[in-house]
Amino acid sequence: MAGSPTCLTLIYILWQLTGSAASGPVKELVGSVGGAVTFPLKSKVKQVDSIVWTFNTTPLVTIQPEGGTIIVTQNRNRERVDFPDGGYSLKLSKLKKNDSGIYYVGIYSSSLQQPSTQEYVLHVYENNPKGRSSKYGLLHCGNTEKDGKSPLTAHDARHTKAICL
Repeated sequence: MAGSPTCLTLIYILWQLTGSAASGPVKELVGSVGGAVTFPLKSKVKQVDSIVWTFNTTPLVTIQPEGGTIIVTQNRNRERVDFPDGGYSLKLSKLKKNDSGIYYVGIYSSSLQQPSTQEYVLHVYENNPKGRSSKYGLLHCGNTEKDGKSPLTAHDARHTKAICL
């Protein structure tokens, strides 16, 4: 039953009922069309039964670590999702503008009364194909956190010429 459609449906229903409140603060991520972004996931849960990644309200990926099962729910995303270094952080590649939105991850464990959750907001911006300076340029600025907070917000990203990732 661990990999059955009924089990996955039950996990998804539980996720919808309990997934509205994230365990941690919302993390904002920025990516560029055609690029890739990794949703970092660090869990302190020792016994993980399943992990469910959701985009807006649509299940994206379900992972059952014990059996090594990874289920990508939509064929168009099979080539776009990856889990770097054998972990559970989700890497989404070949980004499109419509990938912008809210992502949730729920970590389910029999040792927890409620799933451990995290919410992310992804903003995908277009690059200028001619390589000229455009309204948005994406840069990797290294460690830009100050006082535990990123200096970049979604509001800043819409009004700056360089975006630090």
